[in-house]
Amino acid sequence: MLLDGVAYLGNWPFRKLRYNTAESMLERMDRCGIDGAVVSSLNAVLYKDVMNGNCELAEAVKGLDRFIPLAVINPAYPHWKEDFLYCLDELGMKGLEIFPGYHNYSLDLPELKELLTLAAQRKVPVRVPGRLVDIRGRHWMDTPENLSGSDLEKIVKLSPETDILICSCNTASVSKLLEPVAKERPGKILYDFSRLERFSFSPAFQSLLQTAGPDRVFLGTCAPFQYPEVQQVKLYYSNLPADDLENITSKNLQSLF
Repeated sequence: MLLDGVAYLGNWPFRKLRYNTAESMLERMDRCGIDGAVVSSLNAVLYKDVMNGNCELAEAVKGLDRFIPLAVINPAYPHWKEDFLYCLDELGMKGLEIFPGYHNYSLDLPELKELLTLAAQRKVPVRVPGRLVDIRGRHWMDTPENLSGSDLEKIVKLSPETDILICSCNTASVSKLLEPVAKERPGKILYDFSRLERFSFSPAFQSLLQTAGPDRVFLGTCAPFQYPEVQQVKLYYSNLPADDLENITSKNLQSLF
């Protein structure tokens, strides 16, 4: 089974995307042999009110059980707590995703800590992308900021009980930075490898596996920003044991959703 832990539906104002609707993404998933995908709304990233995007996503994936929807929540926005609860209880969202850079709030915002704590209480994971688009190719109106390793460390320390999915960054170096924290916190920290290379000239993928272990790494394609096949090629050439591959491609995520 292949479960994609990092995918998005919706539009991006700075670049035309393909396979960004539920129907077209399912078509691409079928072509790549991907059984399910954890998705959130790209529209919610830049809408002033994220709930417009969350509701669009819920409608788009209704009745499509191959999608696991995440709510995009902005803790700096009024009524964020009501939004969070509505997404879980009424829209059937299975977790949440945060974008501090795009939503322009400090990691010291008290509501962020409260949001992460609520996620732990409701036993839903939080996806935290270091970036959406490579900074070297961003539109001049896009945010210039990525989440740094120290930013991600601060986030995981805010609520030790919260399960965190860190993705779309140099997870090889981030995992080394966070390993002392990961050992002390009850909540899980899982990492994707979408921004790492597998081949001999770049040992980052092997470094991530050595630091985090195959039980804390997951498949994330970053579709539709990237081609899903790229991450599958990395696994094809990884020469990992079958049990490790099963953990990375499905079981680790299934333990959270």
